[in-house]
Amino acid sequence: MPKHTVFLIHGIGAHGRDWSEKLDGPIETLKRMSEKYEYFAQKPLVEKVDFVPIHYDDIFQKATTRWQNDATFLREHDPTGLSGELVGWLGNASATEKNFWWTNVCDLVLYRLSSSYRSLVRTHVIDQMAQRIQALFDVDRAATCSIFAHSMGTAVAHDSAHLLGSVRWGGRANPLGPTHWRFNHIIMVSNTSRLLQTTDANMKRAYESIVRPGPNEDAASYCKTYLNIRHEADLVPFPRMFDPAGWGNSYSNVRVLHFRGFDVHNLSHHLINPRVHIPILRKIAQPKAVTHDEEIREVNEDRFPQFAGPLERVQQLKELPQKLKAIEAALGSDPSIVQLARSLVSFCSVMSEIV
Repeated sequence: MPKHTVFLIHGIGAHGRDWSEKLDGPIETLKRMSEKYEYFAQKPLVEKVDFVPIHYDDIFQKATTRWQNDATFLREHDPTGLSGELVGWLGNASATEKNFWWTNVCDLVLYRLSSSYRSLVRTHVIDQMAQRIQALFDVDRAATCSIFAHSMGTAVAHDSAHLLGSVRWGGRANPLGPTHWRFNHIIMVSNTSRLLQTTDANMKRAYESIVRPGPNEDAASYCKTYLNIRHEADLVPFPRMFDPAGWGNSYSNVRVLHFRGFDVHNLSHHLINPRVHIPILRKIAQPKAVTHDEEIREVNEDRFPQFAGPLERVQQLKELPQKLKAIEAALGSDPSIVQLARSLVSFCSVMSEIV
């Protein structure tokens, strides 16, 4: 049986061509998470899913280099003049702020402001997806494909998928339009498709495009299901969060609030949460890949606490006053030597969990 092809589309920041396959990348993280479940002991994830990373960061790296070294760059690529304020801000920014700007935020601003760079990125992504879909049809006469995108990549994925399925290329009927073919699932993590939406030619806003779930006969939809995932402390999608109304049961919205490090925007930080990776594994591998009992086991607070890793002490410190008050209450107003000794042991036990 042919594998499920999943297009991986990265987000903001520098991404090398091996970004998806690193030890802390999405493929290896999902593989590690899948090993918690019995289904994947018999059918490893990579035997069910063919991950196809799409890399477009080279386009932005070249643009960033030119922006840093060419004073005319902004005038050419921002005809609205909206970025003029950024020039003044960058001039007064600290070295740390400038570094974060050029390595993380710059890509997002370029995509929003520059129609030429949007076009370059979209064309590249469309070409990569269309070639792979056509190759699958050539071999299997069918193509089971989904999109899994993160951060700015969700806007890129939305825009590219909408154009892939709605434009009549060369004036002819589109063989990859929703009346002929559609994606199985669209999975968006830290969704910026509303934040970066534009009114370019042939483009629709996030809630108005064909990138929505629906039945096969619905020409206004382009996937079977749509899964939206957001960490509630993630600031990237916050200004215009993705929260459509009336999309029905084929649309799922997962909100999480866990802490394993300070970069809650990181894709793998999302994926380690069972409330995130379980619905993803069910979609890309098999609906029954994770049983109900396994899900209950994994989402339990004892199994997956809200705070862990370097931030585990944050939770412990929050609980410290309550624990100390309990010890004090147990002592009473006139404690015996035994009670005092026990309270000191309890105190040491509580503090040893933190220190």
